Formats: sequence, C-alpha cells, structure tokens
Amino acid sequence: MEAPGRSDLLRKLKALGKEELEGFKDKLSEVLLEGGSEPIPKTPADPAALTDLLLRHCRGDSKAVLKVLEDVEARLQKVSPTASSHPQQERKPSTCTKAGNSGPKSQFTQSGNEIPPGEGGTLASAIAFMKRYLSFTGSKAEAMGKQSRKEDPTWDNWRTDKCKLCPREEDPSEEISPEIIRGPDGNQETYRVHLPGAGSFHCSETKLGLEVRAAVTVQYRYGFWDQHLSVWSTPKWMIAGPLFSIQAEPAGAVAAIHLPHFLCLRGADTSWMQIAHFIEEGMTLEKPMQVRPFHAVLENPSFSLYGVVWGNRSKPPILIHSIVLLYWALKMAKTTLHLYIIPNDHSRFKAVDDYEKQCPSRLVSTSLQTHKPLTFDSCYIVSSHANIEVTPKELEFCNIQAECLQSYMEIYTKDIQGGLEFSLVEKINKEPIWEAHVKPDEHFVSQHREQLIQRVMAVDGILDSLCGSVLDLEQIQSIRAERSSMEKMRKLYELVPKWDNDCKDRLYQALKEKHRPLVEELEGI
Repeated sequence: MEAPGRSDLLRKLKALGKEELEGFKDKLSEVLLEGGSEPIPKTPADPAALTDLLLRHCRGDSKAVLKVLEDVEARLQKVSPTASSHPQQERKPSTCTKAGNSGPKSQFTQSGNEIPPGEGGTLASAIAFMKRYLSFTGSKAEAMGKQSRKEDPTWDNWRTDKCKLCPREEDPSEEISPEIIRGPDGNQETYRVHLPGAGSFHCSETKLGLEVRAAVTVQYRYGFWDQHLSVWSTPKWMIAGPLFSIQAEPAGAVAAIHLPHFLCLRGADTSWMQIAHFIEEGMTLEKPMQVRPFHAVLENPSFSLYGVVWGNRSKPPILIHSIVLLYWALKMAKTTLHLYIIPNDHSRFKAVDDYEKQCPSRLVSTSLQTHKPLTFDSCYIVSSHANIEVTPKELEFCNIQAECLQSYMEIYTKDIQGGLEFSLVEKINKEPIWEAHVKPDEHFVSQHREQLIQRVMAVDGILDSLCGSVLDLEQIQSIRAERSSMEKMRKLYELVPKWDNDCKDRLYQALKEKHRPLVEELEGI
C-alpha cells in the first residue's frame, strides 16, 4: 500500500525542473551516504524513485525525515545562498522542542493538505512544503512497505484506535510536540505550544486537542481534581478524564478545545456527559458541542480549569477504556513486577511512570490495552502455571485520580530463565482480560538493538547523557570518530554486552529524552 503523504511529495518533486531535481538528488545522495545508505544510482533523477528512497531510508521516523530535509536544504544553501529564498516563505511555521533536546525540531503545520498559493515548482518551495506537510511527528509519513499504524487497532493506546467497540475519530488533527517546562520541584510540568496559524492540532503528550482561528500560544498543565471536585461529596458526577488548566494568548484565537475522556460510549446516552468548568465562584457544567469516541468538544472556551465528567451512575455501569501497565523493579533480589490497571488516561499513566522511575523500575514491553473495556469496582486476579507469589491476591479497578498513589499488585518469582507467562482474569467469571509473556533479560536496549542502530539520529546528544556515568571520554571519542549515525550506534552497541541493567537503563532514559516518538513506537505506547 502507498505510504501516507507519498502522492503529495511526489507531486512537488514532479513540479521541479530537470536541473533542480538533479540538484535535489545530488544533495540527498550526500546526506543518505553519511547516514549509512547505499549511493543513489547515477541515472537521471526520477521523482518517484527519490520520493520512495527518502521515505524508505527514514523508516517512518518523522524526525529522521525532517533532519534529512534540513541537511539537504543546508547543503543547497552552501552551493547557492539564494537557493532557498522565496518571497512566499515569510510566514514560517513556529517550532518547539522539549527542554534540553538538542535533536531536530518538530514543525507545526496547518491541518490542510493543500499547497499554499504562490508556492510553485522551485526547489526551495518543494523542500519547504515537504517539511510543512509532513509535520514530522509520524502522523503523515510511514515507512515504505510498512503497515500503516492506523490499520492496527493496538498500535498506540494514546491515539485514535483505542477500542474495538468504538469507531475511529474522523478528521484527525495534526500532532504537535510541546515544549515541556519543569516546575521548581522537577515534577509539575507545564506544556507550551506556539501555533503558527489557523488549524486543528493535538498534543502528543496529553492528547488535548485545539482548534485555532489564528496564531496563538497555548500553555496548559494537569490540574488536581480532588482540590475542586470531591467524588464522595458529589456522588452524582464521575470523573471521566484528566483535568486541565489552560491559558491562551490571545484567548480569542482558540475556537474549540477537545478534552480527552476514557469512557466507552457504544450504546450509551451521551447527554450524560458534561464538561466541568472551575472558576472563582465554583463549578459550572457546560454541555459539549460534540461528544466524540475519545474527546468532548467545547467551543469558544473562556479558559481556566476544564475536565470531562459523567452524570449517570445507574445500572449497568458505564464501560471504561482501560490499560495494564507492567513494571520490572530493577534492584530487587528476586524478579519483582508491579502490575497496574488504570483508565486509558495519560495523566494517570504519567503519574505511575514518574513513581516507578523513582523505585527504580522500567516499563516492560507488553501490549497495554485490555481485551475489552472494564467497569469500575470490578476485581481481577493473576493466573499462571509458573511458581509466583502475588500480593495482594486480587486488585480492584478503581477511579483513583492521578494525584493519588495508584493501587498495584507485586508479582514475585525466583526463576525467570525460561520466561514468565501469566494472565489477568476477572475474579468472578475467570475471563482473561490481558496476557503477558515476560522474557529473561528483556531489556529495551537489547530487545530493539537493530531498530535503534538504524533509526537513532541524535547520537551525540545521547553520548553527552552517558558521559561519566556509563562512558569515559576515550570511549566517547572513539564512537564520535565514526562517520554516520548508524556506525556510531554500532560502535556504542559493542560496549553494551559488558553493561549491567543500570547502564542499560541510563541509555534507555537518554533514548527516551532524545527520541521519544521512536521509543514509544517500539514500546507500543
């Protein structure tokens, strides 16, 4: 099947003159050679072949594609300083990255797919369009021959395909990577995005959606439900998603917000869904303009604190999109696993992940999504033929807010050499809702060796993170002496067999900081 975005990229390259197409091919060949690829054949430049080569080389890693285009653009500018100038390129998309990320910057793009008027067949405009169109967070370009993520219902529990019972959300928006601002204590995070113009966007970190009329800066963070709405004092309303504190400048530029929720609404009366809006005078309830499978849409927000609530607690109970998180405690004498069942709510996932990092523990690569939506107050037990100890014996699925410590099971085993298989089953009817197969020494760094060697680009930034704690200066200099990113990663992996799990964990954290989209793709998050 054709990779998403291929036809539009091909159309732009076909619009180039012969000389400009040859120039693009020459510089693309230089960049790809440095990245470890075979040289492009010395035949006349073919738009289709170049398009396929670019997408195939980058294997669907959005930041890798963006980096290639930026390198091509830089080389063309060295040849001809005016090569990339164009009168129509005064309105450049804003960029933002996570704090401390020295890797390629993600581009914000408008949600439309049309080429802006005035951008014709120049090489500069072709590169500008490709960078802007793809937006390079992985939402528009996939590797050639690779199955589209949208066709796999389990590929990503934080995007659109979260439930086999619910339809996909239509008209997907552009994904944006926010700047993350750490609080004084290092825990509380504020997210900030600078949107360049009208369009529809969603945050890669929180899944908050934004429809904007014009350029705007939006700043948001998770709020604390228990400071504003007590489940026990107001039993009528059930919390159904994260609480957001949102600010925008200018505020009038935001036409609508899409607030994520975790309810499975198949067959449910969506009139029971409301949006809680907290202001100085107290709480008001606002009816969403639209209820979508995974979001509630509110038009013309006035901003402050918003979150989705559900008002029907009658029987049968509402179904909940749910996930299971499994962590491996790294410094325990026996193999110790922590198992959580939580709603599919990124604020709670983040709270659990932050807590487990302090243990320290690492997330085990398993499927996260349960086989079906669950109901609150139901109980689950672990079933396995292996010799394991489980504490407590059963785990209740509860609506515990992100600011509170989530309940979990501890699973102990002395022998995991042959792997450990177990399932999570309903206590009453014994129906399995989730299974796992944990392999010995299944560290992320070892498990995904080939993919990481081929797709990691920000090697120097990763080496900086490992300097002193894992690598000495002589080892770093030896790795940096290699020509391409792939050769540097291969050199780095020559050292990995001698590392303990602590060193591997440090590399994992560096990869997560510099290449979060790639790590999350490989983990299936």
